[in-house]
Amino acid sequence: MPPTYRAITKHTTFRLNAPHAKEVRVLVCLIKDDAKPVTRSLRRGPDGVWSHRMELARGRYVYRFLVDGAPTLDPSARIEVEDEQGGKWSMREIGH
Repeated sequence: MPPTYRAITKHTTFRLNAPHAKEVRVLVCLIKDDAKPVTRSLRRGPDGVWSHRMELARGRYVYRFLVDGAPTLDPSARIEVEDEQGGKWSMREIGH
């Protein structure tokens, strides 16, 4: 019987209820010294909930939404962290 392997990436969906926003983006960064942040646009649903599904490698990520350019934490996030400059980020673990 061949061995089974766990996927090294997982799909995750970022969602934010912002019915009055004109634009919502998510800024995502893997927690590593050399990681580069990735920014993606979310799509607005008819109910005012913005979302974007993306595939990410297993690991811990910090992220925050940019609602019309203003940094916004994820109200559904279980963990919040602070960076060296005092900025706040939501945190999410993928594939653990």
